Amino acid sequence: MTSLINQAAWQPKARTRSLQVGPGPTPSPNEHEVVIKVAYAAVNPTDWKMQDTPYFELEYPFIWGTDVAGTIVQLGSEVTQFKVGQRVIGHCDSLLTRKVTNAGFQLYTTVREILVAEIPDSLPLANAAVLPLSVSTAASALYVQLDLPFPSLSPKSTGKRVVIWGGSSSVGSSAIQLAVASGLEVVATASQANHDLVRNLGASQVFDHRDSNVVDQIASLLQPGDYVADCIGSSDTQAKCGELLGRIGGGTLPVMLWPQGGLPENVRAVFVNGLDPGMVNLDVGNAVWRKFIPEALAAGKFQAKPDPRIVPGGLEKVQEGIDILRQGVSAQKVVIEISRE
Repeated sequence: MTSLINQAAWQPKARTRSLQVGPGPTPSPNEHEVVIKVAYAAVNPTDWKMQDTPYFELEYPFIWGTDVAGTIVQLGSEVTQFKVGQRVIGHCDSLLTRKVTNAGFQLYTTVREILVAEIPDSLPLANAAVLPLSVSTAASALYVQLDLPFPSLSPKSTGKRVVIWGGSSSVGSSAIQLAVASGLEVVATASQANHDLVRNLGASQVFDHRDSNVVDQIASLLQPGDYVADCIGSSDTQAKCGELLGRIGGGTLPVMLWPQGGLPENVRAVFVNGLDPGMVNLDVGNAVWRKFIPEALAAGKFQAKPDPRIVPGGLEKVQEGIDILRQGVSAQKVVIEISRE
């Protein structure tokens, strides 16, 4: 097998906002991994948060990056679902494995096949790069924590509603579409400017999260047994989602921030681990990544949203992309052009 000459954007040490581009690790996939030549890699909040205040200790230098889109160039010995040359998205899990070969901000990354999905030729790789972590995280919230029916291209109505708090966010955009494909009616929150986007994703009703009585407005629509998911991950959104769920009888509240105190006694907040579908709950990974996502993308029934804010210039621009996200974006996801398609 031909050795690939790799380059990567390295974090040289903890708590520094300066990546260094240099030779990357040589890809060597195990039997259930594929090697992807990365065309585009998206930036996620984890990237700047790990730069500023790492959640846990790591050995440096390290490589960040979770979302990639590109072309398969190597296959593990037992990979049968994919072939060299396919256009795919991949969810990189280096923060779990602690292996830099599994990181996204490099020319070649190695990804477990259960977290890889083929994409149609009609979907630009830059747009596709927004999907991986958001799909995995939304799937974990809906199918691991809330135990909803798996998504289908022809869903049957469950008669239930789910509130997606933060519908125009990356996770919220995927959560809305997955929930609709699971037969639920979606009620969402978003800023006024993003209401049309969120409705286009499938939400039947959208409320402005800035309204002082937004919890009252949404609660009037819900019944006991309906669901709420916080797709933003702040203390404020967790409190509002907890209050909302508590009013309709309580239950499990998927959250993107470690559970905070002060929630109603009948509400159990659970932190969502976006890697669950690929590590623990493999039935979810199979249902979402292997079956639904490639089928839905090919059928035009799943949108790659929010739109990418493309930062051209290769690996040298990864730090710039991280800094842009650190300052905040709305209804966009920062995507770095790593290499030309």
